[in-house]
Amino acid sequence: MVDAIPIAPELPFKQQIVELAAHLSRSLPNPDQTNTREFVASFESQLTAEEGEDISEEKKKEVVKALVAKFVELKGGLEAAKESEVESSHLLLQYLLSTSFEASSEEYSTAIKDVAEAVKKGAEGSSKSGRVEAGARILNNTYNLLPVSSSLRSSVLLTLLSLLAGSSDLSSLPLSPQTLTTALGQWQISSSDKVHFLTSASELYQSSGSLSKTLDLLTLALKESVEAQLVEKAILIALAVQDKFELDEVLKIQGVKEQLSGKAAEVVSLFEGDEIEAVGKGQKWVESNGSWVESAGIPGFTADSVLRKLRLIALVALAAKSETRQLEYAPVAKALAIDESEVETWVIDAIRSKLIVARISQPQSLIRIQSISSSSTSARRFGPSEWQLLEKRLSDWKKSVSEARAVVEEAEALAAQGPVVQQQRRGGNRRQGGQQQQQQQQSQGEGERQEEVVVA
Repeated sequence: MVDAIPIAPELPFKQQIVELAAHLSRSLPNPDQTNTREFVASFESQLTAEEGEDISEEKKKEVVKALVAKFVELKGGLEAAKESEVESSHLLLQYLLSTSFEASSEEYSTAIKDVAEAVKKGAEGSSKSGRVEAGARILNNTYNLLPVSSSLRSSVLLTLLSLLAGSSDLSSLPLSPQTLTTALGQWQISSSDKVHFLTSASELYQSSGSLSKTLDLLTLALKESVEAQLVEKAILIALAVQDKFELDEVLKIQGVKEQLSGKAAEVVSLFEGDEIEAVGKGQKWVESNGSWVESAGIPGFTADSVLRKLRLIALVALAAKSETRQLEYAPVAKALAIDESEVETWVIDAIRSKLIVARISQPQSLIRIQSISSSSTSARRFGPSEWQLLEKRLSDWKKSVSEARAVVEEAEALAAQGPVVQQQRRGGNRRQGGQQQQQQQQSQGEGERQEEVVVA
């Protein structure tokens, strides 16, 4: 969506009215020649003035209001033969409204809102193909023709979102948080009106199944007004988003934690303490509060989804704290409160959720951690135990570097002794080295045949 500069048509006022009336006549229930002619004539007759006199401004406004009423009655007049005619007529109507009324007047505001709602109803109820897309383009044009600071932009945009949510696909109208933040700063509307727009839009996205976008809108609404009901819904939506494993985006907003209470505060506390202990606490909590979870009525927010996130977070915590970057099945099963036979399933879920990158050794019942997502809560938390682990890993790294350096120095000393000494040494060790190499290759081959690896 971009701002547009309207180009004023080179038509006198009377001709503009006649053109719009002629367009509307095609959407009459019985658009035969007689009805069409009478309809246009009814508007044309209102614009007859005495010779040498101009039509008064009050009379012009009266005729424009009557024309708007017909647009509303005929649901935007979307039944014209060609979609291009529909769009061009609405562009002319928008120009007519902007030149007939003051932009700040109640008359102008009412006309814009009424026409936008009529277009929405006409697009939803039309039997002709392509009318939803035509209605969406008309509303998009209306939005762009309004000044960037207009308070009507929020209303028109909400009508457009409602049309797309009910009849098409909201993804066809990309609205990033950055775009909305800029628009909210430009619209001359109160903070309560901004919250109303954001919460209404979030409900439309929620109904279409886009929970991530719903959360974005609720987060913006919380920055305008921290209300207890809004806080609770944002938390529950965040928990419902399948690939979101932390609540910081909501909790970091000033005043949110103070508004948390009841069951919402309890479920948040599960994600703020020790990750391993949270699994057991979570099991008890969902057993006691299953009915409350269901009553929330948010798709994706279930007792199972809460436990899933707690278990995956615990698995990441285990991986982050492992000194050897290896996890055996048994301790993982114990920490996640699952059977050992389920460990691989949970590891694969963590890999697909991009929380970790790991390999699974089935014969050894071992998980080899390659990397951990920096966005996970466990990876970002850094306390005394993490410092100790870092010290241990640095010490191991230092030892490995020292050993590698010793090997390099030995090789350099051997090279300095000349090719004869090297050949003698290689000859003496050739048989032994060949036997060792053969044994290593055989062992490696057997290991490869036995081990099945799953890689992220």
